[in-house]
Amino acid sequence: MRPVLAFLLGALALLAACADSGGAFERGRAAFEAGDMRAARVELMNALQADPANAAARLLKARVDLALGDGVAAEAEVARARQAGTGDEETRHLLAHARLLQGDARGALNEVGEPTGADAAYRARIRARALAALGDAGAGAMFDRAMALGPRDSDVFADVAILRRSAGNIAGALQAVDQAVAFGPQNARALLLRGELTRSQYGLAAALPWFDRAIEVDPGYVDARLERAITLGDLGRMEDMLADAREAHRLSGGANNMAYYLQAVLAARARDYELARSIFNRTNGAFAERPSGMLLESVVDFGMGNVEQAAGRLARLVAMQPGNRRARRLLAASRWRMDDPAGVIAALEPLASRPDADAYSLTLMGRALARRGDAAGASAYLARAAVPTPARSALDPLGPQDFDALRRQAEVEPGNGPVQVRLISALLARGLGEEALGRARRLQAANPGAPEVHILVGDALGTRGDFAGATEHYRRAANLAFSEPVALRLIEALRRSNQLDAADGVLTLFLRQNPRNVPAQIMVAARMMEREEWGEAIQVYEGLRRRLGNNDATILNNLAWAYSQTGDYERALPYARRAWALDRDNPATSDTLGWILYRGGSDPMGGLALLEQAARGAPSDIAIRRRLEQARRG
Repeated sequence: MRPVLAFLLGALALLAACADSGGAFERGRAAFEAGDMRAARVELMNALQADPANAAARLLKARVDLALGDGVAAEAEVARARQAGTGDEETRHLLAHARLLQGDARGALNEVGEPTGADAAYRARIRARALAALGDAGAGAMFDRAMALGPRDSDVFADVAILRRSAGNIAGALQAVDQAVAFGPQNARALLLRGELTRSQYGLAAALPWFDRAIEVDPGYVDARLERAITLGDLGRMEDMLADAREAHRLSGGANNMAYYLQAVLAARARDYELARSIFNRTNGAFAERPSGMLLESVVDFGMGNVEQAAGRLARLVAMQPGNRRARRLLAASRWRMDDPAGVIAALEPLASRPDADAYSLTLMGRALARRGDAAGASAYLARAAVPTPARSALDPLGPQDFDALRRQAEVEPGNGPVQVRLISALLARGLGEEALGRARRLQAANPGAPEVHILVGDALGTRGDFAGATEHYRRAANLAFSEPVALRLIEALRRSNQLDAADGVLTLFLRQNPRNVPAQIMVAARMMEREEWGEAIQVYEGLRRRLGNNDATILNNLAWAYSQTGDYERALPYARRAWALDRDNPATSDTLGWILYRGGSDPMGGLALLEQAARGAPSDIAIRRRLEQARRG
């Protein structure tokens, strides 16, 4: 009886294993179809543990690994599926996809073959992605073929959206991603991509529901968690950002470099630079040569007093990205702390020479020139800092030799969009508005889906004083990408064309989507000051002061003025003194401190002397002259 009993028990165990394998496989397939890839992987691993020779489970597991971006695991599963009897031809597209994820675009192209058979759309999609990775101009045509072969394939349209976005065709990318979501409402990758595009198109708050939907479909989708964390952080929802970053760590097995980076950003924003440094070090150098990481490390070094180390890294970053304004400003601040006014001037000149230079750059440029003994130059920059003029130039101006070379390249390559954009921007920076407008209109006609071309036409019209015409083109750009540069240009153009209510409406909408945006907050506070809404202005400026510290002379000066207008000279005076100490040569800070000392009664004679200084620095400012005359009359 014992051998028979053993046989029966063994048979029952085998049947149970098969049953478990079948149930786990079906659960894995259902999770895959629902878009929950991590749940699908767990179930398929269970199925394969019970039946390692299950070729169907191997192939589905490979597709799950591909969806999770794990090309190494996917390639291993394809190899095991082939060992279990699956034909090579049936799996070439999967193996090609796996190699593409591992960075082997050439190997993927060689493996995938021509797009034929039942998986023709998939093969065409991977072939197109490989061509795009290799910089082959045939990628676009192959994507067109993929769309024809898979007219309702969500993954195909998601890939097309990515290609179009990388080419600057935002309108085309939006159209493709909408189709991807329509054809695959459970496609978490398509939902994530729609969120990213929505963030650029409408703003931070509008993007969150898309990230939420992607995570609802696939709770283990790390990329969606990280993008939502970035968005939450920019919205000021730090606790929620931290929760998503920690969940990304957990889902990644306890260590995710991007999650560490986000936590380091959070610590730096809270000015806990030692913690930020400790967390950033856990990325093991993953961000050391990436611009975002270089900037974060420099912020941390600057905050900890390691200004020479920060300056060295920032100099490399500015060489890599000459148009990176934040890097230039921080480099200039580091040079200032190093008592290097020449270094400050070199860092800021490309910014301060622009018509849209920010008050901080103008102020620091003026102080550096004053330090070097150039009183006239310093006065000009400090006067501009008091009333900065917004921008209409898309890129920094080039030197004469670089400009000539760019013009020659543009003539040789009329179809090269980025080159044409740079040339038009350089023309605008040189005041050659008519030529810039003609080129911009031609570029706009050829690329209506790129927001940059609409911005350039608006900029060119603005140089002619046609701000009403400029608003039309800025609106077209805003419909594609409601970014800070577009929003601020649109607001300025509306104000200059006397459409004040519309300008306020755009500003309100932008701040609703981007509540922590500093330029927009400064702009709304300035509008409050114009309307003499002193209490509301104080709230905004105090919020900015808490975030940015007590080193922005313009914010502190305006805060002091707002407090003084409420009659609270006791609160106004320390801010006015600090603003003046930061920027002694600026007529605005001298005027504010002088008026507060005079009106508050704490030092009328000292106030009068400062008002005299302000009037000498800004002889054409009627308001400063009026306050001086009132103080003289006693």
